[in-house]
Amino acid sequence: MLLLLIELRTSLEEHQSALELIMSKYREQMFRLLMASKKDDPGIIMKLKEQHTKELQAHVDQITEMAAVMRKAIEIDEQQGCKEQERIFQLEQENKGLREILQITRESFLNLRKEDVSESTSLSALVTSSDLSLRKS
Repeated sequence: MLLLLIELRTSLEEHQSALELIMSKYREQMFRLLMASKKDDPGIIMKLKEQHTKELQAHVDQITEMAAVMRKAIEIDEQQGCKEQERIFQLEQENKGLREILQITRESFLNLRKEDVSESTSLSALVTSSDLSLRKS
């Protein structure tokens, strides 16, 4: 997503530069044409100014729209990043809890095993002494 934003920004900057160059050349040519054909006609001058203003406004609107799209893309990207960070935090907490449960289970299992070993040792001693008593009798 970040790469897309960088590409959009670069594209916007290139578009603005190209637009500025084109409009500059256009104004120069229109000015030369105006001077060559009808120097004193205010109607033509006003028409050219209006036409230039409309074209310039259309380009400004287009650039503004592109900037709004870029801002929205950045906002969405930031929201997505926050959601991912939140999810990572939740998973880390869950992992920590599961590890604690596993540790408790291990300790309980080891304690039970020790008890089983000591009980079997006691039973073994009882069985052996019972066997000896029975054999003597």
